[in-house]
Amino acid sequence: MASVSRKELLDALEQEWGTYVERYRNLTEDGKKAFVSKQGYVRFADVLAHFIAWWEEGIKALERMPVDPAYQSPDFGVDEFNAQAVNRFSGSGEEEIIGIFEALRQSMVRLVADLPESAFHEKRIADRLHIEIIGHMQEHKF
Repeated sequence: MASVSRKELLDALEQEWGTYVERYRNLTEDGKKAFVSKQGYVRFADVLAHFIAWWEEGIKALERMPVDPAYQSPDFGVDEFNAQAVNRFSGSGEEEIIGIFEALRQSMVRLVADLPESAFHEKRIADRLHIEIIGHMQEHKF
């Protein structure tokens, strides 16, 4: 995977992830239903719940990786992990989940801003950053 810059990641966190909810809200009702269905979920809150769960794991890994070269992320079954995320937030309303999503996005911004420059040149960290922030957005674009 190509290297990734701090600026590229922060731009994606602000311009793509930072406007995600607003862009969804600007869709027509039919557009909203089609988007959520295309993503494989029932509610927009479920789409966000799966981002939250992956970002929680990503942040844990990205905090450990620079200080523990031997750190290996747990190997998750994607479908099972996503189902657990949706189930975990099934009793939460959309506004509550949006608040959690936004707080976690801000945590990711701080993490990226605070990483040492050397982290962006270490393949496994750069790859993880790319997957969490840019690759995941590409999978779930409008």
